[in-house]
Amino acid sequence: MTEIVKQVMNATSERILSSGLDAMAKCCDALTKQNEQLNLDIQGLKTKIRNLENRILANQEERE
Repeated sequence: MTEIVKQVMNATSERILSSGLDAMAKCCDALTKQNEQLNLDIQGLKTKIRNLENRILANQEERE
């Protein structure tokens, strides 16, 4: 048997649960960071939209 298989076969339920909880905590941290970045991206896009809307309005006023 490979070393990993031996570790899994000999692991206690407490160790397995602890490893699973650690993996879930790492995933949660990664998702939190990604969510923060996405929120920053959204704010940047909203700013760009506002600027483009203002330019459109300014261009329409110049034509009149």
